[in-house]
Amino acid sequence: MMGQKPIYFALLLILFLSGCNDMREIDQRGMVLGISIDQGEEKKYKISIQLPILGKSQNGGGGPAKSGEFEVLWSEGDTVWEALTNLESKTPNVLFFGHLKVIVISEKVAATSIKGSLDLVDRIPDIGNKVYLIISKGEEASKFLKTESSLIKLPALYVNRFFRADKKLSRTQPIKVFQYRRDRNAVSSAAIIPFAATMDSEIIIEDMGVLKEDTLVEILQGNEVAASQLIKGEKVEEMNYITHIESKGKKVSVSLSRMMLESKVDLKKVKPVTFDIHVKGEGNLVELSAGETSKDFIEKLESQLNQEIKTDIEQTIEKMKKANVEPWLLGHRIWIKDQPYFESLKWKEEGFKEALFTVHVDIQIDTTGQKGLFNKSPIYQKSTRDDGE
Repeated sequence: MMGQKPIYFALLLILFLSGCNDMREIDQRGMVLGISIDQGEEKKYKISIQLPILGKSQNGGGGPAKSGEFEVLWSEGDTVWEALTNLESKTPNVLFFGHLKVIVISEKVAATSIKGSLDLVDRIPDIGNKVYLIISKGEEASKFLKTESSLIKLPALYVNRFFRADKKLSRTQPIKVFQYRRDRNAVSSAAIIPFAATMDSEIIIEDMGVLKEDTLVEILQGNEVAASQLIKGEKVEEMNYITHIESKGKKVSVSLSRMMLESKVDLKKVKPVTFDIHVKGEGNLVELSAGETSKDFIEKLESQLNQEIKTDIEQTIEKMKKANVEPWLLGHRIWIKDQPYFESLKWKEEGFKEALFTVHVDIQIDTTGQKGLFNKSPIYQKSTRDDGE
């Protein structure tokens, strides 16, 4: 035991004296929170970065300045990496990407091709798999980085908070860089990225861009986003839905909330390949403009709701068939199961466009009640129907 003490001491000495070559104080780093990618005027890319402005804290160290203070710097280059290298000449600090939250790509760049735009992810290990992707709709991506929301001043942090929220309205879904790469590298070469826009100094994130071989080819809007998730076999949670139904000769507006849907997708290896999509779920009726809430009314509402969701799914499939882009990994599922069969379908050329889909939807109204009443009580419950009343 005595002979081991010098060894322990030597190991501790090495730990205390050794250090990371990249150790720097926070005020020696330029912490990049967001990156935008636009078309350049003189070179291929115009790259902007969002940097928080650091102030002097009470203990003398570097710290964040007043809430919402940030700077956006930009530079052009024939590659993203060249532009980022040029940007380092505009800041006294070393650019640090360990806190990067979002990469924003302009719609113009996406409509041409984003190939090469994400190379920095491979070149900078600090980025990892935590960075969100956004397409800036109808405006320069750099404008997004400069927009101060009244809720969260730093745009990059707004995106991070938006997608990390527990409950959203199923109008968009978060896509990180690794998810885009995973789907794009599947056999259909297709993936989706959320859209964002600025309006009256506010940030709006809704709808999804569909890309094939790194090029924007179509847009999923409104209920098509939730339909797309169901076609892929994913869950849709906390969905709000508004419909209209005839009741006693009047057109009644119906609002539903907390719709929890899940789907199961089966395939049959025939020619053309056939997919069966089964959707089940439930939701709450929270508001009626007028009318009754009898058992017959609820059953009629359920029937209409099932048909509308079914139509949403079918129309989304047809929309993607028209563009000949399949972003749901269905082709990849066939390829994994039976590669010779997949090759015989000529999936990219004609196989997807010729595929058959059958859709079955079974959504039930769980409870109902008027949302704003202090003394509200359920006006219809699932148990009532189950008891045969």
